[in-house]
Amino acid sequence: MKKQLIFILFFVVVSKLTFSQPRMQNEKERANAGVVLVQPKNDSRIMNREHQRVSSIACSEDGSVIYITWYTGGKGEQAGNYVTLSVSADSGKSWKHDELVVYPKDPNTRFFDPVLWRDHQGQVWWFYAVSMNKQYFDPKTGVNAIPVSWDGTKVRHKKPSLLSYGVMMNNPIYIPEKHITLFPSYVKILNRAGQNRFEIDDYVQDGTFIYAHDHKKKGKIFKKALEPYSYIPVLPDEKRIFDEHNIVQIAEGSRHFMALIRYRGGMYFSRSNDYGKTWLSLEPFTAAGPTTSSRCYLGRLKSGNLILVMNANTTRNNMTAFISEDGGHTWPHQLLLDERVSVSYPDLDQSSDGVIHVTYDRDRSGAQEINYCSFREEDVMSGDVSKVFKTRINPLNSN
Repeated sequence: MKKQLIFILFFVVVSKLTFSQPRMQNEKERANAGVVLVQPKNDSRIMNREHQRVSSIACSEDGSVIYITWYTGGKGEQAGNYVTLSVSADSGKSWKHDELVVYPKDPNTRFFDPVLWRDHQGQVWWFYAVSMNKQYFDPKTGVNAIPVSWDGTKVRHKKPSLLSYGVMMNNPIYIPEKHITLFPSYVKILNRAGQNRFEIDDYVQDGTFIYAHDHKKKGKIFKKALEPYSYIPVLPDEKRIFDEHNIVQIAEGSRHFMALIRYRGGMYFSRSNDYGKTWLSLEPFTAAGPTTSSRCYLGRLKSGNLILVMNANTTRNNMTAFISEDGGHTWPHQLLLDERVSVSYPDLDQSSDGVIHVTYDRDRSGAQEINYCSFREEDVMSGDVSKVFKTRINPLNSN
């Protein structure tokens, strides 16, 4: 009887949190907060770069075009930040910078934490977050989406669409058997000590969320508000920082999912047995060794194996790729990508030729490096670092 009561209480709490997952309301100002600049090579607005950080990557299906994005602008993480997009058409050997820039119309707005992702139809999407009213992280923030493509001379794009509240720091995933795309977006309320978050202006339910786009109902283009899908349990506020959660389907056709979430002191994980609709309680992630509190990448390769790229330490150094052949339970294969300090926030894509493309940043306000490297799955299996191609893509204060 006691166990039944505990289960009922747990179900009620989780159901209430899921039910209150915020739906996008009419947000015309937020949706139209930026201007898209095409190849603004001599535009004074993009000259001031005292930091460069948080890169993301996607490539065309065949790998002939590689896109990398990051955000910059001003002295640090503040109003006036903007996102920029670079392109390579020669396997990462050379780069065209600032092919597209999304810049805030209002100096009190910032664009940050961009993500690139190629969908199941081969379309590359550029996502980024918006925060308004001169706030580092306003209560709603918001995930914007732009479809992009390279025509050989410039990046073609369409008007941005606002998809949900929150920040999406990692890739969506497509679930073919459900014909839905899931988006990991979190809302974090940065309330001051002693302040009641529920009384903050523009408060929406905060949490570690997953949103969904049902392709059968809403078509192939992400231009309408996403639907609430599920809620991953959270630890107490004193442990929580910026969730930056990854989700992955363990194998094609499987109902089993895994999530990695950032917390103070390191990474935690959860599992789902119903396509990510409900999630088990969080546990520290120790299967690949030590972790630090920093975004990582978790995904599935074309072989079916899982790949993880993270700092293999308790600090931001030793950027390492790991491969699991058993659904993320063990990670015996690893490849050191960069042993230096202050390397962080990796992202990854794989092209049809098997090449794995990775980006990460380093020393955001000093060297301001945005890095690219490439390798193959067999290189991780063998641990052969000589097979890794590495380059910094941006000169200091590039424009």
